[in-house]
Formats: sequence, C-alpha cells, structure tokens
Amino acid sequence: MIAATDYDLFNTKEHEMLCHLTLKNNVDELNTLSAWVNDNIATLFKIPEKTTFKIDLVLTELISNIISYAYPIECDSKIEIKCRYWQDNIEIEIEDSGSPFNPLAAPDLVLPKTLADADIGGLGIHLVRHYIDEGNYQRKNDKNIFSMRLKI
Repeated sequence: MIAATDYDLFNTKEHEMLCHLTLKNNVDELNTLSAWVNDNIATLFKIPEKTTFKIDLVLTELISNIISYAYPIECDSKIEIKCRYWQDNIEIEIEDSGSPFNPLAAPDLVLPKTLADADIGGLGIHLVRHYIDEGNYQRKNDKNIFSMRLKI
C-alpha cells in the first residue's frame, strides 16, 4: 500500500469520500498510480475487482498519454488526480497543464477487418470511452481538466 503521506483522504459528507494523488510527469509514476488504484482506492471504497480493473486501465491510459504527448519537451510538471466516491459512483478528475487535448473529441476508432490489418496501439481512447459511464472535458486556466464517472 502507498503510505498515507502519499495521498490525501477526506470524508466530505456522511457517504462521500475524496482521495487525491499528485504524480510527476514521468513514466515511472505509472507504478505509483496502479498501486494507488489497486491497494488504496479499491480497499478504501470497497470497489469490486471488475470496476477496479476498469479504473486502473482508464487512468493508466489517460496518464500515460499525458506523460507521452502533453508536453513538447521533458519537464517537471505535475498531474493531479482527485477521486470521489458516493452512492455507488466513483468520479475521477485529472488535471494537467499540458497541451490542450480532449479525449472525448478524438475521432472514433475504426476497427480493422482482419488481424493482419490491425495496427499496434491506438485502442486507448476507445477503451476509455467504453469503460466510463460519463465524461467531461474542459480547458480552464491553461489546464486540461478531464472528469469521468463510473458506476460501481
């Protein structure tokens, strides 16, 4: 488990909890992210394994895209993740200061007709859209803010 000092947990209302994690813009942080989801979020919110898998996959895809593509040069930028749980819903917000990118506006994936026609990669945004129940993007104060909701 990630130590309590690596994330914040708040009880905001009787049946609502909020966690917060700050990551560096570095591919090594994907291990920290996965541990946070699997060891902390899943345990604290008592999330079923199937939903935990979806959350881990979606966050890993979105955060790896930010790390790989959001900044034109290597920099020490932060990625903020807030996770709120209430009434069998989990809401996650990702904030970064990289180049503007709305994952919901990316073109739909055209699936290949055969395996031989398939390219490596390119499924990430498609999986994100498939696994979330609701998504919203906004650009505010030179930051990308992507929020999503998943029903538990």
